[in-house]
Amino acid sequence: MIQSYINHIVFVIDKSGSMRPLSDQVVRVFDNQIAHLASRSQQLDQETRVSNYLFNDVVECLVYDKDCLRLPSLASFYRAAGNTALIDGTMKAIEDLEKTATLYGDHAFLVYALSDGQSNSDRIPASRLSGKLRELPENWTVAVFVPDQNGVFEAKRFGFPADNVSIWNVSSATAIEDAGHVMQKATESFMRARSTGIRGTKSLFTLDASHVSASAVKSQLTELSPSQYTVFPVSRKVAIKEFVEGWTKENYQIGSGYYPITKPEKIQNHKQICIQHKLNGKVYTGAAARQMLGLPDHEVKVAPASHPDFQIFCQSTSVNRLLVPGTNLLVMK
Repeated sequence: MIQSYINHIVFVIDKSGSMRPLSDQVVRVFDNQIAHLASRSQQLDQETRVSNYLFNDVVECLVYDKDCLRLPSLASFYRAAGNTALIDGTMKAIEDLEKTATLYGDHAFLVYALSDGQSNSDRIPASRLSGKLRELPENWTVAVFVPDQNGVFEAKRFGFPADNVSIWNVSSATAIEDAGHVMQKATESFMRARSTGIRGTKSLFTLDASHVSASAVKSQLTELSPSQYTVFPVSRKVAIKEFVEGWTKENYQIGSGYYPITKPEKIQNHKQICIQHKLNGKVYTGAAARQMLGLPDHEVKVAPASHPDFQIFCQSTSVNRLLVPGTNLLVMK
C-alpha cells in the first residue's frame, strides 16, 4: 500500500468576552494558519485536515476534520462573549477526534488550545483532562497558549506537557500575531518531522536541533578562528557585563557575549547564533545557523534544544543578563 501521511490539526480557540478587543486579530491569524497549512500540505504531500472549536461558557464545534484546502474564513463565526471553559473545550476536541477513522495511512493529531485568561467556567474537572492527556497514544500532540506564568502552572496541572505550553503576551498590540508566528513555526517543524516518521511530540515549542549535523555545520557555516573568541566557565549567578569585565579587565562590548539557552525565552530576529562542537571545541557561525534551528525572521519564544554533539549559543544584547552557573559564556574579541 502507498504510504500516506494524514495530519489532523485542531484549533481550540477562546471566544470569552475578554477576547473581544482581539477579535480582528484572531480572525486574521487563524485564517493565515489555514492558508499556510493548505500550502504546506501540498508541498510536503501530507493530507491535512482541520477541526475548529470555539469556547466560552459552552463549546462549539465550528469545523470537524475538514480538508484544509476547503475551509471557510473565521470572520463570520467569531463573536467574543462570556466566560472561559478551556478544559471543556480541550476535552470536547480530543474526544471528538478520537472517533476519527484511522484505518489506513499514518495518522497524527496536533491540538492547539489558546486562552487569554483563567479557566473559570468548566463543567469537566481538571483531573479528567489530565488523565485523558496521559492516556493518549504517541501519535497525539496537545499544546496550549496561556497568558502568563500562572497560566503555565494551571496548564501543567491540567496535564499539558511542560514543553507544549507557550506564553503569549495578551497586552501586546500584536498579541495574536505573535502567538500565530510561534504556532506556525511549531506546525512547520511538526510537519517536517512527520516526513521522517515522527508521529507526536511532548516538546513542540523547543528549538529544532534535528538539522544540526556535522556535515551541515561545516558546509553551511563559517568556522571561527580560536583567536576570534574566548569561552569562559560560569561559576556563579552574575550579570554578563560584570562577569566579562571581571575576566578581561576591559569594558564589555554589548553583543559580544553568547550564552547557552537553558530555559524558555524569546529570541529576537537580529540575534546571531554560534554552534560549538562539544568534542573538538570548534565554533561556527553564520546566517544559516538560525535556519538550521528553525528560527524565523521574527521574535519567537523557544525552549532549549538538546544535541549530543553540539552546544548552541545565542547572542546577548543586554548588560544585565544573569548567567547560569555551570554553563559557559562565549565572548567574541
